[in-house]
Amino acid sequence: MNLLAMLKKGGLRQTATAIPATFATAAPVTPTQIARVATVAVASQQKPPANDLTPDPDRWCWPHSTAMTGREIDTFTARLARFTDKGTSTDVGEALADKLVIRDRESDDRRLCLECLHLAGYGPGSWRCGNWQAAGTAIKARDAGLPADLVWQLQRCDGFITRLTSISERTDHEHDHN
Repeated sequence: MNLLAMLKKGGLRQTATAIPATFATAAPVTPTQIARVATVAVASQQKPPANDLTPDPDRWCWPHSTAMTGREIDTFTARLARFTDKGTSTDVGEALADKLVIRDRESDDRRLCLECLHLAGYGPGSWRCGNWQAAGTAIKARDAGLPADLVWQLQRCDGFITRLTSISERTDHEHDHN
């Protein structure tokens, strides 16, 4: 006996269950709702507790001691890279960068030629001033060569334009020369 005949006789009533038929069409579309945005609480900056394990890393640095702050270390590193890129030995470059840390702390307005945009050449014997007329280092362009002692000397120069600051920090006079 086949399955259809058994269904007609009712022979499968005890073993089969009836499942109601479902429609093949999609349910009606209901408009979507947008959730409400919750109010966000913003924490205010509070004074850290005295036993805070992550206090300011520069708290024992300058001006409380001679140790360099994080910003001074970053500046020192950038200067050392500039000085060695210009042909200065690492030892001399470190000594000069250290001298500039002290200069900055004392608000000294003197500069090194190594910090100047107009310094050209690589290493002692090849350094030249690209702004020799304003700087007053030569009468003719061919005489614009600079000795190492002058390049490494803190000085005030009328032709100086800083190399290590961004353009937005420069004065209007410095923009005219670029």
